Amino acid sequence: MADLNDSGFWQRFWSRFSGRTRLDDGERAVPFESHTTPSGSVVGADSSLKLSAVWACVRLRAQTVASLPLHLRGEDKSHAKEHPLYRLLHSSPNADMTASEFWESQLASLDLWGNAFSHIVWIGRRVTALVPLNPEKMTVRRTSSGKLVYEYTKGGNVKEYAEEEILHLKGFTLDGLMGLSPIQFAAETLGGLMDANKAATREFQNGLKVGGFLKTGVATLAQEQRDRLRAGLSTFGLPENAGKWMVLEAGMEPASAQGIRINPVDAQLLESRYFGIEEICRAFGVPPQLVGHTNKASSWASSLEQTNMGFLTYSLRPTLVRIEQAIAKKLLLPEERGLYRPKFAVEGLLRADSAARSSFYSQMLQNGVMSRNEVRALEDFPPVEGADALTAQLNLTTIDKIGAPEEPK
Repeated sequence: MADLNDSGFWQRFWSRFSGRTRLDDGERAVPFESHTTPSGSVVGADSSLKLSAVWACVRLRAQTVASLPLHLRGEDKSHAKEHPLYRLLHSSPNADMTASEFWESQLASLDLWGNAFSHIVWIGRRVTALVPLNPEKMTVRRTSSGKLVYEYTKGGNVKEYAEEEILHLKGFTLDGLMGLSPIQFAAETLGGLMDANKAATREFQNGLKVGGFLKTGVATLAQEQRDRLRAGLSTFGLPENAGKWMVLEAGMEPASAQGIRINPVDAQLLESRYFGIEEICRAFGVPPQLVGHTNKASSWASSLEQTNMGFLTYSLRPTLVRIEQAIAKKLLLPEERGLYRPKFAVEGLLRADSAARSSFYSQMLQNGVMSRNEVRALEDFPPVEGADALTAQLNLTTIDKIGAPEEPK
């Protein structure tokens, strides 16, 4: 039972009720738990994942980002494999997870709760591990001086973390301090889709039969007769009895129920469920065709390459940049921030068919933009000796020889 004398109870209650979007000095931001729609549907992270469109959007974004290699690059753009942080970001952030598993969990938390938290384990001035924390149990408090304190509840105990001990990834934010949960702010849409699914389920549970009335004429049934009739009607209404006959006795006959109950077609039940998928995709910034929802209106891209480009540009890139900047701010030492830069490798998402890829590489090679070993690296081929020089179109000579005086014969 909630303690009404707890100073934080009413603040948490009001925050859930009002959907507070900013964290001011001296206030707490509690995690989103659930929202009850006027129809009675309880919308939370777990219940929302039972909607196939939410599951598909969250899974697609999380697994796509998790599949992108994350490198720590030096000033010369090369991989800084000598830095201790490189292994944490690229291979294994902690003893229990691979990098793919870690970033998948972080992106799922980001899309469901609007925030993702990880405990930064420091040994001296070196980061040795990133341990993910449950966003449902994290409360963020801002002191009167503006400093952030993270309060994590586990086993009934509250542990406080300083700002430099938490890697805090934020979703769409209004104040730069707390991300907003797409589930919380799309709760009415999600609740409507849940209601539509429940209505469809009830229709199938009833064997697609419409209820109605029975006429007994001037006769009045005794209570025992009413009970027997109700029991018989309940059995007749079971889905497995669809298509069977029921015997009406004592001059009973069915009365029309037309106009008393709205059928699914008139209620646009299928259209509501269909349109709800696009609403969910809109909330997560995912092209509908990438989650298997295709029609003439939503298939705006003429090719898979254009679809991937739009998905990367408008949905993934803002998230990737936010993660890269959070890593640079929280995990790199102040003197290292100008020397190293975390960067996701997104080239794999931009690959088209073999012909288009070959044309792109050819242009890059002939104009001296890329070397052959750089092209081989993009194709996961090993480097070869003598293929690091940049070449141009003059008989594919090296750039340093272009414009040089001819040697005397």
